[in-house]
Amino acid sequence: MNPVNVMWTEKYRPSTLKEIIGASKDKIKRYLDKPSQMQHLLLTSITPGTGKTSMAKIIVNELNADKIVLNSSDDRKIDTVREKVTDFVRAKSSQQNMRRIVIMDEADGLTPAAQDALRNLMETYSTNAIFILTCNKKSKILPAIQSRCVQLEFSSPDKAEIAEYLSNICESENVEYTIEGLQTVIEKNYPSIRNCVQTLQSLYTEGKSVTVENSKHSDEEFQKLWTIATVDKDWKKVKEYVFKNNIDIRELNKTFWFKAVENNNVKIMQITAANEDRFTRGGEELIIFVTSLLEITK
Repeated sequence: MNPVNVMWTEKYRPSTLKEIIGASKDKIKRYLDKPSQMQHLLLTSITPGTGKTSMAKIIVNELNADKIVLNSSDDRKIDTVREKVTDFVRAKSSQQNMRRIVIMDEADGLTPAAQDALRNLMETYSTNAIFILTCNKKSKILPAIQSRCVQLEFSSPDKAEIAEYLSNICESENVEYTIEGLQTVIEKNYPSIRNCVQTLQSLYTEGKSVTVENSKHSDEEFQKLWTIATVDKDWKKVKEYVFKNNIDIRELNKTFWFKAVENNNVKIMQITAANEDRFTRGGEELIIFVTSLLEITK
């Protein structure tokens, strides 16, 4: 595989607790030192890309525990919980004195019925399994589940740690950068560490250094794309521009929303609001926005 095509978010995903960005690792370290005391965990943040899934996988690796990983947005029905999860937590652990671990990624995507079934499993099999749930919308997690978990917040990662992490990536990939450029990348994408890394890779692919100028786009650029989409009705042209340039998809989507409000365009207001909800759920921003252009340009 061409190294350019390797996603840096995976290539540089933290693999040890030391590499994780955030204060929560101190509490997790205490659990790893005494795994018998570990409780069910609910890892939360307002936005995706802050390290929740990485932390869950690191816990499993550090403990060398049996695991099952489910993306609850895909496997969100009660049958998934009843079949896949129940069978797993009932089985005996292959590691002596070590409970099995169930990772429920994006648990806020579970239906209420599936969450209720999950709550029963968390109670019944707590001596044989630890549940680690991640979510971006804690309000969608049943109070009965929240009360059975230690809740760790990932919404405010340390910006200095992010800057060091990004500079290490730049140096590893021979990407020219300035401190101010990295700070601009962070300010644009915060608190999403994943989006910061994606921005670096996008700039690298375009052969650009990480500077303030290259890391941000002017209002004129977004205005031009709005005009192409709403006046020219040319979704392909907008798509091609987004693909070829280092566009901040979330900022572009917000710009479209504000322009829709300004122009009383209810349809585009609804489309961009739906996009934002899908972004928050962890969906791939480029796919979501480009697909929405088909509706926006009608």
